[in-house]
Amino acid sequence: MSNKFQEKYNNAQGNALIYVLIAIALFAGLSFTLSRQSRNSGTSEIDDAKAELYAMQLITHASQVKSIIEQMSFTGSNIDDLIFTKPSEAGFSNAPYIHKVYHPQGGGLTAATIPAQAIYQISSTPPAGWYLDRFNNVEWTKTAGTDVMLTAYQISRAVCEKINKKIIGSISIPALSGDMSEFLLNTASNSDLTIASCAACEGYISLCVSNNTATAYSFYSVILDR
Repeated sequence: MSNKFQEKYNNAQGNALIYVLIAIALFAGLSFTLSRQSRNSGTSEIDDAKAELYAMQLITHASQVKSIIEQMSFTGSNIDDLIFTKPSEAGFSNAPYIHKVYHPQGGGLTAATIPAQAIYQISSTPPAGWYLDRFNNVEWTKTAGTDVMLTAYQISRAVCEKINKKIIGSISIPALSGDMSEFLLNTASNSDLTIASCAACEGYISLCVSNNTATAYSFYSVILDR
């Protein structure tokens, strides 16, 4: 490895670490604020503070996932090489490991869960939770190739509003034209995320959206695009 490449690699690692540390510090500060409000505020204010906390937690996790996968991309894992098998799934322990996002010898990502109070599930097929995969194209990314997308699936409206307040400065929640799972999860009936399916989503690589009946909500983040 040349000195020039090593310096570039070290700088990228340093920048990624800074972003993660900033996110952790923000999350810790918000947790402290919530604990103070829990002692001194009424029920509605506590609920609002919790929604704020959970929104920050989901955004922070998305940032950490993006940092890890960008590092994998930088060190030689092409987008089509990435393997999203989780520790609980068959084949996780099968070599090679280098391109496995969740494996300690690959990306080392820890499989996360969504806090129970941040979930609002209307269907268990598939159930609420975090989903990460490469399965469709987001129309406003660079090419028509498949992108890597992370989704916090079936979260509460209050948390969804807080997420969008941070991203777009508004609690407005754009509605997809059909079933969320078709656009945001790797299912048997995948659909590309297009302007036609969500005009208000255009240009956003992260956003909280609803299904077409506004009865279910999910936060998506394009982790690696092409």
